[in-house]
Amino acid sequence: MPTLSLLQREVAEAPLDAKIFVRGLAGTGKTTAGVERLRVLLGQKVPADSILMLTPQRTLQDPYWEFLTAPERIAGGEVTTVTIGGLARRMCDLFWPMAAESAGFGNPGHPPVFLTLETAQYYMAFLVRPLLEKGFYSSLTIDRNRLYSQILDNLNKAAVVGFPHSEIGSRLEAAWFGDPSQRRIYKDAQECASLFRTYCLEHNLLDFSLQLEVFANHLWPRIEVRDYLIQSFRHLVYDNIEEDTPRSHDLILDWLPEFESTLLIYDELAGYPNSRPESASPPRK
Repeated sequence: MPTLSLLQREVAEAPLDAKIFVRGLAGTGKTTAGVERLRVLLGQKVPADSILMLTPQRTLQDPYWEFLTAPERIAGGEVTTVTIGGLARRMCDLFWPMAAESAGFGNPGHPPVFLTLETAQYYMAFLVRPLLEKGFYSSLTIDRNRLYSQILDNLNKAAVVGFPHSEIGSRLEAAWFGDPSQRRIYKDAQECASLFRTYCLEHNLLDFSLQLEVFANHLWPRIEVRDYLIQSFRHLVYDNIEEDTPRSHDLILDWLPEFESTLLIYDELAGYPNSRPESASPPRK
């Protein structure tokens, strides 16, 4: 167990009903305090499976995993360590019958098929390749695999920001100030994204963007799903919140009042301590 500063100890040993927001520069020990908070929760007999540990990316959970998988840790339940995307996938799988029809899937009575990045690119290539042969993106020089990846990225960004995928083309076009003739590219991007989404709905395929949209738009609003999540997870540790997406922040903000305890950890300056301007004021305590 590391030696903690007074502030770290205050965070780790706060009452079991405490709701805490910690902010500071990267490297100042916030995650260490978060790990110790987990240790205290588990040490005070909080059921491990009632704790939700969130980060924007799985790799940011490594310090928590080191503690949770340490040989000296007492055996018991497991803390749920996920991203919002991972949680969305679990909820889509668990509550599929509730979401399938309202989300517009063509075979709601059949199980969903979750796509990885690689399989999503495979289906995107299958659908877009014939369009390229017909002249789509003819004014653009780009590797085809990169193009397929970029269309998927457009869908993912729509999902994590929270606007309909049908607005991808118009939003891209509105931000373009170059040669007007190049605007056709964004119409092509919209048509390809819409074609992929239609195909996924027809065949019960869920890429990352569709998993997140189904969870946020069709499952989270349902009282049965909310009750399940609220009853399952009573304590939240959410680290590196500054790196997460608007839709993730909206979901957690809506959920926060229902937790018994929360610890939110925020890196000032997005984790780049050397980027502070000379004239900037010192961090607030």
